[in-house]
Amino acid sequence: MKNIINKQELIGISPNSKKFREYKSSLDKLSRVQWKASIGLMLGDASLQTQNKGKDYRMKFEWGNKHLAYVNHVYNLFDEWIISKPHKKTRVSPKNNIVTNWGFQTISHLAFKSLSILFNAGGAKNGKKSTINNLITLHLTPIGLAYWFMDDGGKLDYNPKSKNRSIVLNTQSFSSEEVVRMCEQLEKKFCLGCEVRSNKGRKVIVLKNYDQFILLCGKYIIPEMRFKLPQG
Repeated sequence: MKNIINKQELIGISPNSKKFREYKSSLDKLSRVQWKASIGLMLGDASLQTQNKGKDYRMKFEWGNKHLAYVNHVYNLFDEWIISKPHKKTRVSPKNNIVTNWGFQTISHLAFKSLSILFNAGGAKNGKKSTINNLITLHLTPIGLAYWFMDDGGKLDYNPKSKNRSIVLNTQSFSSEEVVRMCEQLEKKFCLGCEVRSNKGRKVIVLKNYDQFILLCGKYIIPEMRFKLPQG
């Protein structure tokens, strides 16, 4: 259903107001691209929150200042679900450096409840995400894999002279068992030359078939995030 309320009218008003509730009810479900991207984003840095014991959820996003173009890209992708523009967060690191991040969140809506099931948000331990057993097999698409890479991936070897074209997905936030399972499913589904490696005591996934990855996902990686790709 087409929105009859401009979302700019909602800035600063209560989520319990009549106008806000009317706007939420005009939204139905995520678009196909939003849904596919959201799988990769949740495998990356995005998170889910509920304020009413799981009746509905909202997605939260936060990235560093050097990824501001990606911040704006994801914000625009989920435009109708987000009321406030990305906000700047500044903190001082333990090394006394200024760290700048940008964050935003969607409205709480039933449309995000399906994601909570796929990522066990309702039963997450210590606030950590986990995945259902067949998440990769049933729900990850090339679009989702591209967002997973842009969100939490990069070169395996950052030496400028390296000829290594392998890619790494930083899966340290998931359990070792989950990472092994995801790796096996990735390989079976996409034939990316996947293997699990250790990084500072946690498991990551390495994709050695760069050409296949680009064939599947290259067109979905925005220009500003292509610096993460091997150049050799």
